[in-house]
Amino acid sequence: MSRTVEQNPAPAGRPLSVRAVPQARPGQSPQAPTRPPRIHRVRLGSERRFTGELAAELAAELAAELLEARPVEERPAPPLPDPTAMCCSVVRAAVEVLRGDRPAAQLARWVTPVVLDQLTERARLLREAPATARRPSASGPVHVRRVRLDRLGDTAEATVILEEAGRVRAAAVRLEARRGQWRIAVLELA
Repeated sequence: MSRTVEQNPAPAGRPLSVRAVPQARPGQSPQAPTRPPRIHRVRLGSERRFTGELAAELAAELAAELLEARPVEERPAPPLPDPTAMCCSVVRAAVEVLRGDRPAAQLARWVTPVVLDQLTERARLLREAPATARRPSASGPVHVRRVRLDRLGDTAEATVILEEAGRVRAAAVRLEARRGQWRIAVLELA
């Protein structure tokens, strides 16, 4: 199947439209093209040819536009939210991980990788410990009794008092701002 290229005349100032028209060979029925026609050279939107002078003119215009461009203004980072609620939730969830009620992977978003690895390892050791060495598992929910948090710029430190099944525990937490959100970098449970 051969193709011919038709050019439709366009009004002044508008580009020419180019389309390929399939032609059937004698004795063959016309078929839709299976791939676009090969067009080796197409010039659209201008009657002028690209010469060395025109290319230099275009390069000069582009360079002038780049020199006039304003630098991107740096926006100040949005203020970090109050980490108190997040701190309480993560400490409560960490206790549930150690009890075996929750997988440690659920905390990956709120803790650093080091804390996550250590928490996972500690939970594994507690699961594998003999039943005589383990404390009786608590069945009730973990409640936060009190929290005290001090913000120090991009870091914060908190103490959290928890209650689980009549037992009171304390947690010390250090939070760091990373990529615009708070993450727990240190977690100590007593």
